[in-house]
Amino acid sequence: MAATRDELVDRLRQRLLASANRAGWGYYTGKSSRIEPTCWALLALAHTEPSSGQWRAFASAHVAFLASLQGRDGLLVETDPALTNLTANGLAALVLGDVVEAPEHADARQRLVHGLVELKGVRLETIDPRQDSTLQGWPWVPDTFSWVEPTAWCLLALKRAPSVGGDVATRARQSEAERLLANRMCAGGGWNFGNAVALGQDLRPYVPTTAVALIALQDRPGDPTVQTSLGVLRTQRLLEPGAMTLALVSICLRLYGTPADDVDERLAKAVERSDEAGNLQAIAMALFALTGARHRGGAFRVA
Repeated sequence: MAATRDELVDRLRQRLLASANRAGWGYYTGKSSRIEPTCWALLALAHTEPSSGQWRAFASAHVAFLASLQGRDGLLVETDPALTNLTANGLAALVLGDVVEAPEHADARQRLVHGLVELKGVRLETIDPRQDSTLQGWPWVPDTFSWVEPTAWCLLALKRAPSVGGDVATRARQSEAERLLANRMCAGGGWNFGNAVALGQDLRPYVPTTAVALIALQDRPGDPTVQTSLGVLRTQRLLEPGAMTLALVSICLRLYGTPADDVDERLAKAVERSDEAGNLQAIAMALFALTGARHRGGAFRVA
């Protein structure tokens, strides 16, 4: 017999709690702690655990793991600084100072946001007139070209960060990132991974990249780019059946006030496979989509 939603949520919650390392979570059970799964696990558990001293103590140890990775430039580094993952850093900026309130976490978040403002994707000469490659968002790793997903997560982090909206440099970074996403939209709406065109050919949009870009642009619902791409996502929402993709779609649609029950039904089945494989990031993303996303988008909501 299929599990009820509450039973599924409780099982995913227990799996995350049991699979935590002493500090942080790995991508898979038993693996070394990494930034992305730790962020998703904290975001998910923050909406399923009771607000108590026990939860604060548990979560603080894992948030401290994130802060321990922070370098002088404010960015979090897991391995070689040259391979600093900007998508992971954007996610971390949504967690630090938000999941568990503490002065030291708020300071780490402020330093991280400053580091994100300072780092830019490589500016290139424009070859195809349909794509402005001089626009600078965020790359996957430093000193490379700007891509859609890291640009979207870092843009969202800047929009969510407290007390930075009035900063001139921050506003400039937000504005350029929004222009980049608008420029990189595929013909007909939605987003590919990095470009809208390549070698003179239009590229097709993908569901997860479209969902992430729309999450970052949620405060511009009347923008034609957003409206067109939201229509694409609504049409294609079930076409890519992986748990992580379905979780992003569920989160995104609810931020825009669109029912996502059919997405959640498919997600509940997909996450069973992720659970069997021990994919902790997929489990955490599904748990957040099934819980935190229902509370007006949780940590992803831009006022």
